[in-house]
Formats: sequence, structure tokens, C-alpha cells
Amino acid sequence: MRLDDIKESALMALDTLRANKLRSALTILGVSVGVITIIFMVSIIQGLNKAFADQVESLGSNTIFLSKFEPSFGKPPGPDEIHRKDLTMDDADALRREAPSIAGVSPIHRLIAVTARYQDKQSDTPVLLGVTPYYEFVHTQYVAHGRFIKDFDMDSRSNVCIVGVDVVHALFPYEDPIDKDIRLNGNPFHVIGVMEPLGNFFGQSRDNSIFIPISTFDKYYPDRPFPEAVFFVIIRPQSRAYVKPAIDEITDILRRRRRVPLGAPNDFGISSQDSLLDIYNQLTGATALVLTAISFVALMIGGIGVMNIMLVSVTERTKEIGVRKAVGATRMNILSQFLIEAVVLTAIGGLAGLAVGELLAFLINKYSPLPAYVPLWAIGVGIGVSAAVGIVFGLWPAWKAARLDPIEALRWE
Repeated sequence: MRLDDIKESALMALDTLRANKLRSALTILGVSVGVITIIFMVSIIQGLNKAFADQVESLGSNTIFLSKFEPSFGKPPGPDEIHRKDLTMDDADALRREAPSIAGVSPIHRLIAVTARYQDKQSDTPVLLGVTPYYEFVHTQYVAHGRFIKDFDMDSRSNVCIVGVDVVHALFPYEDPIDKDIRLNGNPFHVIGVMEPLGNFFGQSRDNSIFIPISTFDKYYPDRPFPEAVFFVIIRPQSRAYVKPAIDEITDILRRRRRVPLGAPNDFGISSQDSLLDIYNQLTGATALVLTAISFVALMIGGIGVMNIMLVSVTERTKEIGVRKAVGATRMNILSQFLIEAVVLTAIGGLAGLAVGELLAFLINKYSPLPAYVPLWAIGVGIGVSAAVGIVFGLWPAWKAARLDPIEALRWE
């Protein structure tokens, strides 16, 4: 077909839509609902994926996570993982010495909650972290005021601490916390620094934290069981290019130190940002598949509506088809006219669905805790799918119109 023929058919399609406003509007609504469903599902899935990637990235650039538990999301460790031998400070020191691909190692003891008190103010929610002087470099997170833990604090097991900004707001709303004395579970600690704002990680504030020397943590909490206390190690490779070599070196060193038999699986969990994202994508892949199926069911319902309306349109315009054939229109002319009409119909519905879907994504992102993000490719998919619905479900009515006998069509009343 020539471009002029396509333009003429599109204009005729618009005239037909204007002549049958209610019927066309209902058909457009069916397609719009399908496209809205697709955009809504894509925006939620992509928003969650982007939020997760941002959250993992916020933990530090190209970091590697090491613990005795396998990496997972929402799945508690099994009994065999809980009873594995704990990682130790000696393991962390061995990694620092023996792995050339590693730039820094940060062992961490984490106590799920501690009671912090200053004068008449108290907070029962801060997370207590026993860390080393390497923490700042490995995590690329630094103190905003004061200083961080030093080697002499570790050696002397000093009762010093660095507080997060949420703790400052709770205990020191109107004064500088530096050089103040607080009590953590009744034990006295001297505040030497305030961490820069760290933001949230999956809804949990990382600013509601208190940092103490890991040797001091061991002094007060030597044998706290899981899940009250957890020990893990964060590792920073030399660069992103060294992530895989670093993981291989860590695995080899720990298997030797923990005497894991040849051929036996690791008795520890190790993951990088990329592997965490892979695990997350595997977990959400089934959900995305289900949501996609729901979206295409909605589109199929809209497509059935298009086919129904187009069949009615062919019946109503049988005489018009006969006249067009009588003056020289070919089957291809008739087929293309009705097919283009169906595509125009669904394309208008697709554009309307895109606009509403974008608005819904904006409102969800602004007024709900769910993140929503519509990538550019989703807009293209929405337009393409709506046009494809017009072609698929408009083909049979168009073919039926093209095959009408002109003599019979002219006799139609």
C-alpha cells in the first residue's frame, strides 16, 4: 500500500470513530484497561528492582558480603546453617593478609537492639555494631563530626562510641553529642563522633545505629546467640574488576581454614552486589511472570471487545463495502481499511492507557511506600502491544469484509 492509502484509511477510521462515539469509547476503554494494567505492573516491578539495586549499592561500592549463612531474602536460615561454625576475627585477619585482590576487610558484630540512655532521655531501638577502624574505608561511610574508632581504642577495649543521626535526634535534640557520656545497656560510653547520614536499607534506618570497637563488643557481649547477635564480614576488592578474583580467593582461604572436604559444598555464604541482584531477580521472576500473564489476560479481553465491535462494524457497513468494491476497490484495499481502523482504535486506547498508567505510577511513587518507575522501553511496549492487539483481533473482521461478494453486499439491507 502507498502512504496516501494508509493516510486515507486512517482518516476514514477516525470518521467512523466519531460517528459511533459510545461504541468506540467502550472499545477504547477495554484496550486502555489492558495497557494500564501492563504499565502499572511494569512500574511496580521496575520500581522495586531499581529500589533494591539502589539499596544494595548504598551498602558500598562493589562490596562482598560474607557470613556463615547463605544469602537469601525473606527466608530464615535453616537449622544446618544456624549450627555451622561461626566466622571469626582470625578469619577476617587471614583474608586481609592472604588475598591480594582485597583492598579492605571489615568484620562486624551486630546486636539487634540496645538501650541507650542520656540523662532523662532513652531509646530502646538503636542497633549496636562492633566494628574496626577499617569500617569507614570498606563501606565508604565516614563520620560527619568528631572521629572514628582507632587502633588504640581496639587495643585498650575502650568504652567509646560513634552515634548515628537518629540516635542524636533521640538523645541530644538540643545539644552537641561529642564528648558526652551515655549508657548502653547500663554500661558507660563516651561519644567521640557522629556518623554522616546513611539513609534506609529496606525500610530500616541505618542512622539508628551506635558503633563501638569490636573488641569492646566482645568484652560485653561475648556469647550472644543468633538471631540476637550476628557476626559477618564486609570485604572491599581492589576494584570492580577484582570482584570475581576476590571471591575465588576468599572461598579458597576459608575452605582451607574451615577444613571443608574436597567436593563438599561451602559451609559459609559469600555474595557480591551482582549475585545479590541475581538472587533477587530469581525470586521476583515468578511474580513478574504471573503479573505479566494477568496483564495479557486484560489485553485479551480488550482485544475480544475490538473484534466484536469490528464485526458489528463490518455488518453495518456491508453495503458501503459493496459500493467500494463496485467502483474498483480490491480485497487488499478493504482489508487494509478495516485493519487500520482496528489499529487506530487500539492505538488511541493504548495512548490513553499510557497516560493513565504514568499518572498512577506517579501517584503511587508520591503517596505510597511502594516505589514505581516507568522505563522508556515500557512506553514503547505499551504502544506496540496496543497496536498488535488491533492487528491480531482486527484481522478476522477485516478478512471477512474483504471476502464479501460485491453483488450480495449491494443487496444488503
